[in-house]
Amino acid sequence: MKKNQKGISILSIILLIFIIIVAGIIYTSIANNEHEMELAYENYYQEQVYNQTNEAKRYYYNQISKPAQIMYDTILMNVDMIKSGTEPIKFPSSVGESINELDSTDDNNYFQTAWDALSLDNLNFFFVDTKKLTVSSKTTSLFGYRSYEFTLEPIEGSTYYNSTFTNRTEVDTALKQVEAVANSIISDAKGSTYTKVKYIHDWIVDNVEYDNDNLENHDNIYGTFINRKVVCEGYAEAFKYLLDKLNIPCVLVYGDGYDNNGNVEAHAWNYVKMEDGKWYAVDTTWDDPIYVGRSGIFASSSRKYEYFLKGSNTFNRNHINDGDVSGTGQNFVYPELSTTDYKR
Repeated sequence: MKKNQKGISILSIILLIFIIIVAGIIYTSIANNEHEMELAYENYYQEQVYNQTNEAKRYYYNQISKPAQIMYDTILMNVDMIKSGTEPIKFPSSVGESINELDSTDDNNYFQTAWDALSLDNLNFFFVDTKKLTVSSKTTSLFGYRSYEFTLEPIEGSTYYNSTFTNRTEVDTALKQVEAVANSIISDAKGSTYTKVKYIHDWIVDNVEYDNDNLENHDNIYGTFINRKVVCEGYAEAFKYLLDKLNIPCVLVYGDGYDNNGNVEAHAWNYVKMEDGKWYAVDTTWDDPIYVGRSGIFASSSRKYEYFLKGSNTFNRNHINDGDVSGTGQNFVYPELSTTDYKR
């Protein structure tokens, strides 16, 4: 009997040692994976900061909280996974740790804020249907070690793509098409900052038509450069995309536009920083000499520059910006406009 008890005791010790070894391996694996992920993120972050020469390219990124910033950069680091249509993106554990430091559990708002800033700063995610994005969260505790796992993935049974795209090849082709058109446009933008900005403004106004038919991609740069028919977002995003390429600070702005009869509709436009160091408003949609929307606002060819490089005294008469772009409570702050219009 005693021998049997001893045998059981030895077996228990061996089993305990085995469990400890396995737990150690799991812990080491988790820690190593997290370390590699954190290191990759930190290297990417440092590279972005070091190489940044245009204050507007990460303008909205600089206004969001640390958890949202980590999500923002992690998505950019793993854009190929988004292109795949289905691959999940795991965020570093520092997202959860940062949320804990802020004493908050509203994970979805952090992601929505991250995506808002990402979409405002980066225009190449036109192939994504934001309604199909979801973030799952998981907390794991092991021998006092707690890890937080947040994963971005498409909703069940779906892909990241909007209805135009079905696979990565189509996405890559579309991105190349957009890039080719954009590079062709900016190749003719030469001279002073004013001359370049005016050239980009004129190209958009002269080559793009306002979409009253609710076409696919009518609110992004693919619709602007390839279909040439978009609503105000497509106009404004294309303007920023081209000025980004020319390294001229430009941001997207959302808000409301009012016509002469007091009618209002959601609208998008741009602020651009000129060589005098001041910001001015540009509304390429309302400068387009055709019917531009339900508001019934027209811009004749003789008034092609009515909303070009305007100061707040002029522009804000019928444009009111709104920094809460998706109702999350994150109120983005736009650059302060010059009070007066730009003068050459």
